[in-house]
Amino acid sequence: MNRERAHEFRTNEWTREEWIDLSNQFPSMNIYQRWDYAELHSGGKNRSVIRAGLFDGQIPLALAQMRVKKLPILGVGVAELEWGPLYRGTEELKAFLGALKNEVNNRLGYELRVHPKSTYHDEGDAFVRGALEDLDFEWDSGERPYQTVILDLGPDLEDLYGNLHGSWRRQHRKAERSGLVLVSGSAVEFFDRFSGVYDQMWQSKQFITGVRHPIIREMVEKSSEKETFHISIASLGERDVGASISVQCGDSLLYFLGASAPDLSDDCQPGYLLHWNNVTHAKQAGLAWYDLGGIVDTGEGVNRFKRGMGARDVVFPGCFVAGGKKMTSKIYHAVKDSYRGLR
Repeated sequence: MNRERAHEFRTNEWTREEWIDLSNQFPSMNIYQRWDYAELHSGGKNRSVIRAGLFDGQIPLALAQMRVKKLPILGVGVAELEWGPLYRGTEELKAFLGALKNEVNNRLGYELRVHPKSTYHDEGDAFVRGALEDLDFEWDSGERPYQTVILDLGPDLEDLYGNLHGSWRRQHRKAERSGLVLVSGSAVEFFDRFSGVYDQMWQSKQFITGVRHPIIREMVEKSSEKETFHISIASLGERDVGASISVQCGDSLLYFLGASAPDLSDDCQPGYLLHWNNVTHAKQAGLAWYDLGGIVDTGEGVNRFKRGMGARDVVFPGCFVAGGKKMTSKIYHAVKDSYRGLR
């Protein structure tokens, strides 16, 4: 008589190369589940990384990478799972969440905070929320869900261009006639050119920023063929005046960072060329989605620009919490607020 093989829950047994191979089998793979992202953002005392997986033999059914922050004096610890878990199907998701909760809450004694990545479909997101609630995860009303604008890359390029708002197309054509020259690549030299444009912008506006250039530069330097950055530079003559960094993961391209020189005329706006270049690149790579990098309260002009690409608003499910001591979440929010916005 055939017996169904039991699924096996495993933790912390992979090398970097093995994690890259396993995690990139999932269409929902994203930058926050990259090995290098977690390692480079977990330096220092009382910080660590947990990686877990549910397997059928050697086949990964679900994976998750969590960054752990501990406050030993207060006896609390938090394991934060961002834009995960990665999973193949609904039953695998439920089984994995149950095993993960047991591992983090019961064996390690940490609070578990799960920020699921949207499936970009209402029914899929509703199922994820339901699976978490069935396991007694509580939605954290103090944690604002990520809101972004998503472009479905299913139509061909001609139709995608036709779906752009009329004013967006006009500005794009102006930018094409302005003399701007666009180049793209994934090498660290492109990141250094991006940093030069970003510094121009920052020197002019002096805004508060959480962008940690050394960490992003190291991620670019370490990136593999399966986990690439798409960095584009717009130049006018000998000067770089616009730049963007996008991250290719799973079935999506995520717009991560952008910058432009502060002294450009209205007829020379590199953002239109950079974003359309990202769409073209994503289509050529066979990706399904372009995430335009979030909606912000203080950037109505930027938000209008993104929606002008014919994209639709998506709100991620939010943060779901299980376990932990009574004051852990309040303490965690106080600590996290001091670091909010860091990339």
